[in-house]
Amino acid sequence: MPEFEQLIREAGREQRRVLVRFESAPGTQYERELEPYSIQDGVLHAFSYLRNEFRTLELGTISRVEISPRSFTPRRAIEL
Repeated sequence: MPEFEQLIREAGREQRRVLVRFESAPGTQYERELEPYSIQDGVLHAFSYLRNEFRTLELGTISRVEISPRSFTPRRAIEL
């Protein structure tokens, strides 16, 4: 299991937010605060605070994950 995936799963089980840095297009980096809910077929399903909606993110685009000390109340079942 890739290191990032393990951190995301740990955060979700503990109902803690994650700060994720990822590349959306070549050379374009973004950082988002997310609530992790599931990982299926290499895709993270999470709630994005910036977009205020559920989003998906391919694990292969992630370059950094940090578990936040901030917790969250689940909006649906966590499947991690």
